[in-house]
Amino acid sequence: MTLPPFLRAAMGPLRIMMQDRLAVIGMCVLGVIIAMALFAPLLSTHDPRHINEIEDGSVLSRGAAGWELQESLGPLALNDAVHQDGISLIVGRGGMGWSREGAGAWSALDLPTGADLHAVALSPEGRAIAVGDGGVILLQDGANWQPVPAPEVNLRGVVWLDADSALMVGTNEDILLLDASSGELSAIDSPVGRDFPLQSVALDVDGTALIVGERGLAIRYDPEDGTAALEQLGSSRDLNHIHIDASGAALVVGERGTLLRRESADSAWSADPAPDTRALRAGWIGDDGSALAAGRNGLIMEWDGSEWAIAQTESERHLRALLVVGDEMLALGSDRFVTRLAPPSREHWFGTDHLGRDLFSQNVHGSQIALLVGFLGATLVVLIGTNVGLIAGYYRGRTETILMRTVDVMYGIPFEPFALILVLLFQPSLTIVILAVSLLTWRTVARLIRSQVLSLRERPFVKAARVAGASDLRIMYLHIFPNVLPLVFLELAIIVGVSIIAEATLSFLGLGPPQAISWGGILHDARLSGAWRTAWWWNLPPGIFIMTTVLSVFFISRSLEVVANPRLRARQ
Repeated sequence: MTLPPFLRAAMGPLRIMMQDRLAVIGMCVLGVIIAMALFAPLLSTHDPRHINEIEDGSVLSRGAAGWELQESLGPLALNDAVHQDGISLIVGRGGMGWSREGAGAWSALDLPTGADLHAVALSPEGRAIAVGDGGVILLQDGANWQPVPAPEVNLRGVVWLDADSALMVGTNEDILLLDASSGELSAIDSPVGRDFPLQSVALDVDGTALIVGERGLAIRYDPEDGTAALEQLGSSRDLNHIHIDASGAALVVGERGTLLRRESADSAWSADPAPDTRALRAGWIGDDGSALAAGRNGLIMEWDGSEWAIAQTESERHLRALLVVGDEMLALGSDRFVTRLAPPSREHWFGTDHLGRDLFSQNVHGSQIALLVGFLGATLVVLIGTNVGLIAGYYRGRTETILMRTVDVMYGIPFEPFALILVLLFQPSLTIVILAVSLLTWRTVARLIRSQVLSLRERPFVKAARVAGASDLRIMYLHIFPNVLPLVFLELAIIVGVSIIAEATLSFLGLGPPQAISWGGILHDARLSGAWRTAWWWNLPPGIFIMTTVLSVFFISRSLEVVANPRLRARQ
């Protein structure tokens, strides 16, 4: 079977490339990158635009250098903690529970529930009780935990009133009194009765219990007469937690940085100015007046006796509980939090960016834009440049003068300002990037093809075709074009690399398509975030991909020089 002249001309460069080892390596590497672009949805481990979150039992410990992240206690959030007489307990989501004695290691509790537990308390005799969603009440009986039958209410706080009775509060303004000896529950009528969520309860020094909830609601329960009455704390914001020390000092924390403090049992409540407006979930105050408050995004505030200050932490994990045992201070969490700037791991092979997006998936999808601009831009460049060069070299005269002076003008236009003007005139898009590449880069191709055509148009086979009556278009595209095809292939390979670098440059400068994911755009985001100096896993992969792709194209184009340059063929 006889191949057409066009295909015969194309087979020559391919045979030469297969004889060059570097060209073969370049073709293999480029083939892998092309396959990565084609199968990007299958290769990606995550959605490249998805903000990834994670949950675990986070523990931050107060050290000399600030609050430092310790080893997590399980994969689920920790909601509350209590310490008394050398015993510490922690409860959390999914029936998670931990205990320890003294300063020993934490050991997991085998709790008979899978419901979320929100509060835990220890009686004066050391008996524990934990409450949570769905009316779950767990009462410690020696080494075992026994569920107490209860209505399906979501309980948020619990406190022991004495050795045999505990008070619990819930999200529908529920107030329940438990007789631990008999296991009987009784409901306490709330003075409001509008189903406001109650979040926390603490035992005051006078034996009454103070309950706090949403919209600044505060209720004092007196176990002597079994009545509950409203109390004014001086805030209308949602209150999330209350802690009362044995000395009478008390602290209430809530939404938008709410801090309500009482210095003693006889003092009035005062609202302290907060240095941050993020939600606070837990508070603690000591008998010496020192106090702590913890909340969302790793926020921890410390009271130094005169004002609140934000403590230095190394994590943005949400905190829900505080545990102070002597000189040891622990902040516990965490609800689902964004994995910002996480280094490479088994979950995220290339780490995450400042928004928690998976960088491996972004780099895989970024190959699509790079190759699309590279090949499509190079094709347009070669198409424009080859036709301009053919027409100018073949017709010569005034046509050549006009076209070549146009090329000279194009050489005087710098690439980046030209692309910026296109973006200002139109909206940033992939089309603008391809146009910016193709409308300027064709000038070199046109000159090279023209110089080749000037030599070919005087060859005998061209003169014979002209004498035979062939039209100008037939001569140009059927007789001259196959002879410049090796040079076209060479320029095509070179321009692919140039186009990839040009797209990466424009995207790095912020001139690329805003919604598309590209290697240059990844570097642009790293630069804007300010983390590009420290998050090496953010900068290195796209840079390596750009370098590897361009280098593989260079190896291929290097082998094609033998086809285009007769002197190199003579040496071989």
